[in-house]
Amino acid sequence: MSGKNNDDYRPFAFVDDLEQNRHIVLLYDDQKYAFWIIARYFLNGLTKGESCIFFTSDDPDEIEKRLNYEGIDVRYYKNNNMLRVYTIERSDDNKRETLSTLMHIRKDATIGMKPPFRFAGRTITDTETMEGMRMGIILEEVGHKNFDSFDNSQLCLYDISKIEKSMRPQWIHDLLKAHHCVIYASEPDKAVAFDTILIEDIET
Repeated sequence: MSGKNNDDYRPFAFVDDLEQNRHIVLLYDDQKYAFWIIARYFLNGLTKGESCIFFTSDDPDEIEKRLNYEGIDVRYYKNNNMLRVYTIERSDDNKRETLSTLMHIRKDATIGMKPPFRFAGRTITDTETMEGMRMGIILEEVGHKNFDSFDNSQLCLYDISKIEKSMRPQWIHDLLKAHHCVIYASEPDKAVAFDTILIEDIET
């Protein structure tokens, strides 16, 4: 069943109320629920005239099919230069990302598109090794520290089952600290969404 037919899915209300220029981490254990959130997030932006870009190392055609299934008219928005699937090369995972590199990727991914922008995906694809997750956390922390300079919204995707296992709780803790909000896309009775500042308040 598609997310477009499940308006009572708990995180949708949170996604609908998101302000612009938010850095969001999406944790999931089933891609079906992840694409419910991604499609809702993109549709909200597209209906406001925002440009949406999906970062992926997977087959772009498969991503477009999933978005289409969730109610996004991919052909229409692509033809109007409002939706793009941007391919990230897996070979880039070994590079030490810097702020300038992030800015370059952002510029390259949005060529010919008009702001404001909404991004979804990740620029580091290796989450199954300790080194890959270390690189991912560094990238997230640099991006979050300088997020205001990007002037966009971003939804960062993490399949919990693929996060390096030996330090998984610590990785997730670090991801939450490097984002404004977290959405856990799972079965309806388990799915939650909230601002990460709530965790900071508890810890302090």
